Order: sequence, then C-alpha cells, then structure tokens
Amino acid sequence: METVQLTIERFDGVTSYTQKYDIPYSPGKTILSHLFYIKENCDPTLNFTASCRSAICGACAVRVNGNAFLACDTRMEKMVQLFKTKELTIAPLGNFKVISDLVVDWDDKIERLKITKPTIQPKKEFTQETGCKQSPADFNKIAVQWDCILCGICASECTALTIDSNSFLEPFTFVQAERNAVDSRSMDPMYHGTPALQHGLWNCVRCFQCLKCPKDIRPAGRISSLRGVTMKHGVKNNLGARHAYAFLTDLRHGGRLNETKLLLRTEGIVVMKRTALAIRLLLHGKVNPFELFHQAKITGYVPLAHIVKDAMQKEGVK
Repeated sequence: METVQLTIERFDGVTSYTQKYDIPYSPGKTILSHLFYIKENCDPTLNFTASCRSAICGACAVRVNGNAFLACDTRMEKMVQLFKTKELTIAPLGNFKVISDLVVDWDDKIERLKITKPTIQPKKEFTQETGCKQSPADFNKIAVQWDCILCGICASECTALTIDSNSFLEPFTFVQAERNAVDSRSMDPMYHGTPALQHGLWNCVRCFQCLKCPKDIRPAGRISSLRGVTMKHGVKNNLGARHAYAFLTDLRHGGRLNETKLLLRTEGIVVMKRTALAIRLLLHGKVNPFELFHQAKITGYVPLAHIVKDAMQKEGVK
C-alpha cells in the first residue's frame, strides 16, 4: 500500500514537538481528509480546526512545508507534485498564537480587525425602507473583496507581520478597510482610511506572499487601492505618498527612475542626516550625483508619457 508520511508540528499548551504518521496515500483526497484519517484511526489527540469542508469558512488553513494552504480545498496529490516528495510537514499558520497543535488563536486578530472599523457609515440618502442604492458597476468594485473568508493565509505568509506586527495590520484587515472605503454607499472613505494609515498602510513590503490567497483576492492590490483612496482625499504628506509621487514624477519626466532625486523628493533635507549611507551608495555605484542636474529620457518616452497621462486622468490624479 502506498503511504505518505506526515510530520505534524504539535503543541500541548506547554511543549512544542513533532510527531510522524505514516498513513495511506489517497491522491484525490484533501489535506483535511488525511488529517481526519489520523484523528480517526491513529491519534484522537491530534487537534485541528475545520467546519464547512467547502472552502467557505476558512477554518482549516494550515502550512505544508512552510507554505499556507486551505486544507479542505487542497488535494494531497497537489502537495506531492509541488514538493516532489511524500514526506510532508504540516504546521499551524504563521504569525498566529498557537493554542494546540494546528489550532491558532483568532481573538487578537479579530480585535485588530476592529481598528479599521469594518462597517460602513451609509450616506445620508440611507433609509430603513430603501437602504442605499448601488449600481451593478459599483458593486463589482467590491465584489472580489467580499469573497474574503478570513482564513488567515495572507496573514500567515505576510513578511511585514513577521518583521513587526506592531507596525502593520493583517492583510485581510486592509482588504476589509479598502472594501468599505471604495463602497459607493459609504459616506466617508477616510472613516476607514485614516485608521489604516495610522496602523501601517504604507508599511507593506510588497513581497506578494499574500497572493497565495485561495480566493484570489490579492491583498497587496487592495492595499495599493486603499493608499490611492487616502491620497485622493488629500493625505499626501507622508513618506509613502511622497515616495509614490517621486516615482510618478520620474515616469512623467523621463521614464527612468532617478534614485538620487527619489530619496530627496521622498525625505527632503532630512536625508542629509544620512551622509554615511549616501557615501556608501556612491562608492558602490548605486547613485550618480550628476543625475541631480540631468538624466536622459528613455527610448520610447513619448508613448509612455501619454500612457501615464491617460492613467492619471482616469484615476483623477493631479
């Protein structure tokens, strides 16, 4: 009989340890099915969470060989093919407090979710009888965000959270904030945008690990969208916004990133305090001081400039 060896990272409330299980390999069955096999036939003490078994509730997310997956929606055959082995390690989600074995604590995450006020304040036109009318086009702007099932996969894989959870919220929290901010029925997008800014909206490191989202919501894109919302509402005097506008300036004026001017435009004269860093960059050829005065335009600059201009007009950027 063909078998698969699953090494489970376990935790009994005090001690962390690993335990191996050699069980029948069922290619067409899911990771969750194999976990249930262990619990029902090998070790009833194994703890994990699951509910709908239909990729709707998000409860069963785990990490396999260091990568997060929704256990009920991922066939074991896919894991064997992906990692080219039938010896797999299953662990609880990263960036979460572990309660027992594969069970993680969501209490802190839900409290942090409240920070960006995940309910809209309806426009004045709202009444109990009619609500707020919304066109199909406006609904489509938030339809994907509504697919979020709070599985925690994006938070588990988030590099910014791993670096410093105090200066960055979970990606799914920013998804909820962006959904409410761009909702046509919302009276004030900054009701959600302001707390997002105050809790690390510009601290995303663009590692794109959150693209592993099983619902293809792409939290990094939602974070970028929410940044745009705050900038359209006049919040431009922060490092992130100035950095974005510095990029835009280079695209408009030459098509090539001017790293020397980029830092000056972003941080202003404060950057002069980083003399040692500037010298190191200069010695390693990372910056060219002469580009402060002149930088040649790239080939194909004219059509690029038109594209940038059209995009700015479409987005209402000045």
